[in-house]
Amino acid sequence: MAKVKLTKIADRFESSFDSFLNLAKRKLSAEMLTGKGRNTWVNEEGQKILVDCMYIEEIIPKHFKGKVLAEAPNPSYVFAYIDEIKMKVPVVIPRKYKGKMNGKTITIEMIEDVRGRSYRYVA
Repeated sequence: MAKVKLTKIADRFESSFDSFLNLAKRKLSAEMLTGKGRNTWVNEEGQKILVDCMYIEEIIPKHFKGKVLAEAPNPSYVFAYIDEIKMKVPVVIPRKYKGKMNGKTITIEMIEDVRGRSYRYVA
């Protein structure tokens, strides 16, 4: 599976292109989308997320790219800067990556519920 035009995905679900474009901008990171307007392309990872959104929109997390700045006092966390939201956030990581992530760019998913937002590392 390679990049696919957003118009083809919208046609497959018999939905309007504008609603799919808004959904893609809300749910996908900038790295998953290329082009502008009706000439927007979505990569493989973004396609999977969009297809899932059509069935269960509310549980799909938002994905970001972030740069790890430092380790946190808790060994299960690191601090990462997410350029899209202009914030430094604590990110949950597997303990096996303790001390190995400083300076690396990682994929982070944001989970939002009634208690607030949390961020975790996506392999």
